[in-house]
Amino acid sequence: MYIDLMNQLAITATLFFIGGKYFENRGLDINSTLMTKILAGIGAGFLGTLLMLSTIYVTETVIVDLRYLGMVIVAVAGGPVSALVAGLSIGLGRILIADVTISSLTALSVAITLGIVFGLISRLNINRFSKYLLMYSIQILVTCTILYNLIDEVTISKVVIFNYVPNAIIASFFSVYIAEYIFETNKNNRAVMYFKIMADNSIDLLTTHDIDGTFKYISPSSKKILGYYSEELLGKDPYNFYHPDDIAKIRKAHSDLLRSAVSNTIVYRFKRKDGVYIWLESTSKIMKSNLNNPIEIITSSRDITAKKEFEDTLLQSNNDLKKLSNLDGLTQISNRRHFDEVLEKEWKVSLRNNSPISLIMFDIDQFKKYNDTFGHQQGDNCIKEVARVSKSLLMRPNDFIARYGGEEFAVILPNTDKEGAKKLAEKIRLMIENTAIPLQNVKGDSFVTVSLGVATIVPTNTVHFTQLIEFSDTALYYAKNSGRNTLISIE
Repeated sequence: MYIDLMNQLAITATLFFIGGKYFENRGLDINSTLMTKILAGIGAGFLGTLLMLSTIYVTETVIVDLRYLGMVIVAVAGGPVSALVAGLSIGLGRILIADVTISSLTALSVAITLGIVFGLISRLNINRFSKYLLMYSIQILVTCTILYNLIDEVTISKVVIFNYVPNAIIASFFSVYIAEYIFETNKNNRAVMYFKIMADNSIDLLTTHDIDGTFKYISPSSKKILGYYSEELLGKDPYNFYHPDDIAKIRKAHSDLLRSAVSNTIVYRFKRKDGVYIWLESTSKIMKSNLNNPIEIITSSRDITAKKEFEDTLLQSNNDLKKLSNLDGLTQISNRRHFDEVLEKEWKVSLRNNSPISLIMFDIDQFKKYNDTFGHQQGDNCIKEVARVSKSLLMRPNDFIARYGGEEFAVILPNTDKEGAKKLAEKIRLMIENTAIPLQNVKGDSFVTVSLGVATIVPTNTVHFTQLIEFSDTALYYAKNSGRNTLISIE
């Protein structure tokens, strides 16, 4: 008997795996096509017919079979259609084996009835294993009832049922295990195939790497993005393709990923096959084994070269715009707004360093008379020349000159004491005088001159930077009233 059971289980497993292979890429569920459900039902009916041919001898005169094993499986998976087709197929198989007899017609009606019942159970809102349990229980109960009624001797019927039930239970669990294994395997295979199709058709670059970064998989989009076929990069170290200036931050991102296992995104340059570097934005994540150990890195990358170039252009445009907004249109040196920003910034630096900061304010002597005599165009030229000459005397990177307003200018001198500021102010005065901008027809002087006010402060928390402007402006006022072409210093 147990050899017969093993034969039935072997046939069942074989047909399940054959059916599983057939349905590998299409699946069998309630949403499958009608034809798929019908084919599944026919397959379960064919299995049932084979099981009827390969019977289990319980006694020398009584045989049983496990014809409904496949029927339950397709009923749970495919629903009422598969269940009914399976029942009809099993019933017709019984007729083909034993001709049209009362017994075979009874078997047909029982199979169809079970197909209907199993179909209804398949629609119940319970989990799959509850459906399996309910269907197999009904099938075993129905079979036991039929065996009890068909066998005249009660003693023999009890022996048959006693031997049939454990065999049916073993076969039921075996069938569920094999079927669920095949369903899950096919589901995973379809998922893998689906994601492979996605990777093959993705416009982004999908790659997997060993923990050290070596390429293990590269999607076909690498040809379009990187210029390499996938096979040309497999097994290669990607660090050989990174821009030298980006390697440090890539190594840090790689290390952070391995340490924290939190996905990260990085922007870097990658050398194409044609030698041109492109910008990639890559998001990487650790793939782990069932034991939670990192096994691979999966990365999705996209070419953002055009975006990067646009951002760089936009940044340059913004910088140019900011630079223009800080410039005086006439003299092309800084304007009053930029002067205020720089003075406040340098004041804070001097406060932090406890160092002196000096300010020179100067304006062109008798400029109104110059304008009235030579006209505004020539007046503008005079202002531009004074700005050019003054700026040429600033030697240190942080020395700063601005047009303060009209014909007035200001020079910020960070980390400069009173004597240093006076020396530079005197240089400015002499250089402008020696430039010999004509002042003919303006009574008093032959050439353009300037008056200068110099102030120096070591900032403290109780003094505001505007105090430096007030001191310098006051010194300039005294210089103007002292005969012009002179400088006054206040400390």
